[in-house]
Amino acid sequence: MRRNSRWPKVISAFAVGLGAGAALGVLFAPMSGEDTREYLSSTAQDGVDEVVASGKTVARRVRKHMTVAADLANEVAETAEGAYREARNAS
Repeated sequence: MRRNSRWPKVISAFAVGLGAGAALGVLFAPMSGEDTREYLSSTAQDGVDEVVASGKTVARRVRKHMTVAADLANEVAETAEGAYREARNAS
């Protein structure tokens, strides 16, 4: 029962600490709210732009490697077909 009687004190202390932290954060904020929102927005947009650019680069590389792989598969198929014809005609 003693443990439950301490909860109101713990919750009160947490609420006071939360309020004090919020007040100090607003008081000592390095930028205004509008500047902070603009900074966060531009930083997020820069991140999105970077991810899009990386995605385009990866897509180009994948397309290039797919073309190379398709060409190689066609060569292998042609070689196998030729070998099959030779083996069939030799019999």
